[in-house]
Amino acid sequence: MSEEWVHFKIQSSDSSRSTSLASLRNKIRRHETSRAHKIAQELTEKGGQDLVGNLVRAVSETVFAETDSVFRTAYYLAKMNRPFTDHDSLIELQEKNGANMGTSLHSRYSSTKIVEHIAKEMQKKIVHSIVTSSSKLSVLMDEATSISHKSAMIVNLKVSVDGATPEFLFLELVELESQRAKDIEEALLSCLDTAGFTEEWLQKNWVSFVSDGASVMLGKNSGVARVELAVSDAVDEVQAVNHFKVLLEKIHNLYSQSNKNARTDKRSTLLLSNPDHI
Repeated sequence: MSEEWVHFKIQSSDSSRSTSLASLRNKIRRHETSRAHKIAQELTEKGGQDLVGNLVRAVSETVFAETDSVFRTAYYLAKMNRPFTDHDSLIELQEKNGANMGTSLHSRYSSTKIVEHIAKEMQKKIVHSIVTSSSKLSVLMDEATSISHKSAMIVNLKVSVDGATPEFLFLELVELESQRAKDIEEALLSCLDTAGFTEEWLQKNWVSFVSDGASVMLGKNSGVARVELAVSDAVDEVQAVNHFKVLLEKIHNLYSQSNKNARTDKRSTLLLSNPDHI
């Protein structure tokens, strides 16, 4: 801009008032339409805008869109039971089809971590739904061996989610420091607590515990099954369990008292009393 306008040195060329005012108005009009004034006006308007913030938000939206596409690709691999080695190839295919997939998270290692993250978030959502709805919980546990050849336990749940029919859900694969009953019990309770099931909630809603017949699992005094005894009061609150137990007992009594079974029992008694006829 000219020095006259910057330092307010604009003056008229005539001594009369009317002519001076007309001269000044003419200079102002020419300045208003000048390129310098338009540039100054644009700079003033831009100064009131959050240009840096808008730029950061635009870049962030682009990066989020790219990451979203990569996450969906990794989720597809897990859902369709495809190997993680397909991740890079699928990324390349989508790029050739015109999709913007970014420049990172293209390796199979990234795909593995992405699926782990998605699984954790889905598990949190499911556990939150179970806890808030106070669904009754059954725990099924079995021993296994991890990739590093360490003893581990597989923890599964059978529970109703959002009021639907109860179904089996995998919760965690827990490596064991030892195979003593106390350590297994502590590892199981720690696993449930980490997942979001508090001790108070378990005492009200944990109704059963299922495992194989190993003594370390079912010991009356020191086995993991002590956990089931600790929450057995919850079963008393579930009337359907007691009704089912009565139904099974009636079916057993009816079957065991049938004429066919009576004849079978009598024949077995005769054979046992006369071993020479066997």
